[in-house]
Formats: sequence, structure tokens, C-alpha cells
Amino acid sequence: MQIGNVLGIGLMLAHAWASAQTAQAPSPLSLDEARAQRVRGKALKGEAEARYEADKAACHTRAIAIGCMSSAKERHAESVKEANALEQAGRKAEREIRRSEVEAKAAKRAAEAPAEEAKQKADVERYREKEAQRAAERERSRAEESKKLEARRGKAAAERAAQQQKLAARSQEDAKRAAKAPGNASKKAERERQHAERVKKIDERSRQYAETLKRREAEEAARQAAAAAAAAR
Repeated sequence: MQIGNVLGIGLMLAHAWASAQTAQAPSPLSLDEARAQRVRGKALKGEAEARYEADKAACHTRAIAIGCMSSAKERHAESVKEANALEQAGRKAEREIRRSEVEAKAAKRAAEAPAEEAKQKADVERYREKEAQRAAERERSRAEESKKLEARRGKAAAERAAQQQKLAARSQEDAKRAAKAPGNASKKAERERQHAERVKKIDERSRQYAETLKRREAEEAARQAAAAAAAAR
């Protein structure tokens, strides 16, 4: 069978399929199906172009190619028409589906608007209640802080009064000691002298100990150096 006849039969079958599809009531398509239909229509146009080029090549091999070319052009035009129809139908279905989705979303928003508005109002009321509770809590905290501050002030005043009493008592004690100062001064001077002597003796013992320790360290260092020199020989 020649290539032209095979392609002709294929075009007849495609035309019959398209006619049957057109005769039937269009079923709802999903977005993916509509997109696939558009892509299929575009692919069919590519196949129609390929068939047309094959038909032209086949016609050129015949002695009389005029009728062959006319038939090839007709088949090409019909195939392109059907492919365009399929592609356009897919595009239209995509637009309709998207429009329906947009309308559905708008309808859903409109239907949910009262509930959403009620929810927002409830949220606002809850927020106001929480803010009122926070404000009351802040006011209570401020009152407690003010109460604590007054208590601290009272405690500080009492402490200052007690301190002043202690200072007054100490001043009295100082006055009494001052009255006894002539006798106490000599005793104090003697205690200080004895303390100075003890400190001096302690310093002297510390100095002697430091010198002894330093001498011993020097002797030990010399001993180690001598041992090291002997070992080196």
C-alpha cells in the first residue's frame, strides 16, 4: 500500500474520531485533561505537517502530481483544522476551568465572609478582654510595688532611727572613755610598745629564716651543678 493511501486512511480515522467527539456532549474535564488536550492538538498539528511533507514527497515521485498534491493539501488543511479545533477546545476548557476555580474561590470567600467577620470580631473581643486583664494585672502589680516601697521606706526609717540611737550611745561611751583617757593612754602606749617589739622580733626571725632558706637553696643549686659536671665527665 502506498504512503499516501496509508496517510489518507489515518486522516479519515482521525476525522471520524473528531466527528464522534463533537457529536457527543462534552464531558467535564479536569485542568490536567484540558491541558493534555491542548498539548495533543498541538502535537497533531506537528504530525499533520509531517504527513503533508511525506505526501508532497510521495506526489513528486508520480508522473502526474497535480491531483495528488490537491488531495495532500486538502488532507493537510483538514488535519490542521481538526488539530486547531482540538487545541482551541483544550485552551477554552483551561480558561473555563480557571474561571470556574476563580468564581468558586470568590463564592467560597463570600460564603465564608460572615463567619470570618464573626471570627474576627470574636478575636477582637478576646484581645480586648486580655488587654483589660493585663491592664488590671499591671495595676495590681503597681499597687503591690507601691506597698512594698512604702514598707521598705518605713524599714529604712526605723533602721536610721536605731542607728542614730546606737551613735548616741556610742558617743556617750566615747565621752566616758575620754574622761578616763589619761590613765588609759599610758596603758595603751605600753601595749603599743610591747606590740612593736613583738613585731620587730617576728620580722627579725622572718629575715633570718629567709636568709637561711636562700643559703640552703644556693648550696643545693651548687651541689646539683657539681653533680651534673661530674656526670658530664
